[in-house]
Amino acid sequence: MRIFLILSILVITSCTYNELSICETDNPSFTYCVEPIFEKNCIGCHFQNNSNGIMPLSNFQEIRDNVINGKVIESIKRKVGFMPTNGERLSTEEILIIENWKENDAPNN
Repeated sequence: MRIFLILSILVITSCTYNELSICETDNPSFTYCVEPIFEKNCIGCHFQNNSNGIMPLSNFQEIRDNVINGKVIESIKRKVGFMPTNGERLSTEEILIIENWKENDAPNN
């Protein structure tokens, strides 16, 4: 019984570590790292056909175009008026993930 408990703990902690480490790389995946950041923090205001004319960030191409042209990174890094509006500033790790994705030519992976 004790061995089962130890093995269970090892399996659980190793799975958690692997899941967290996916985005702690220099080459983050759009699907697993970048897109979830935008879904969690941006899509509430930045959706297709927004009546306020806010740039849409609801799919890969829109996100890629606005990250590549610098609009997203400038918006999330500014001191005053940062995005997301009325939310908490993105974490340093989330910003780094987006920047690293851009530096790797923003692939659809």
